[in-house]
Amino acid sequence: MSESLNRGYTLVEVVVALLVFTVGALALAASSAIVARTMEANALRERAGRIAASRVELIKSECSFAASGIEVLQGIESRWTVGQGGEVISILESTNYASASGPHLDNYQALAWCAP
Repeated sequence: MSESLNRGYTLVEVVVALLVFTVGALALAASSAIVARTMEANALRERAGRIAASRVELIKSECSFAASGIEVLQGIESRWTVGQGGEVISILESTNYASASGPHLDNYQALAWCAP
């Protein structure tokens, strides 16, 4: 009596395994692209926020000479408006930059005490 042993996988099992692997690999590639775009957008937003915070701190340190202005730094346009009101100055900072989804505008507002 001879007993035949079936070893290995059938062709259908191999095709199904390849299909499942391919779908998983494509999903991973698609999600990686989305994560990369999101990280790039967040890096731009973070850079714009740092530029705005630096400008506000600079204005606060030189509040008696503070004036409105515009500056382009690292591809980010920064506009600030300074309002003098006695001992308190109002600072409105706007940053404008191009992202993958189009132009983006962030506004920041601060009040600072300014000794005469």
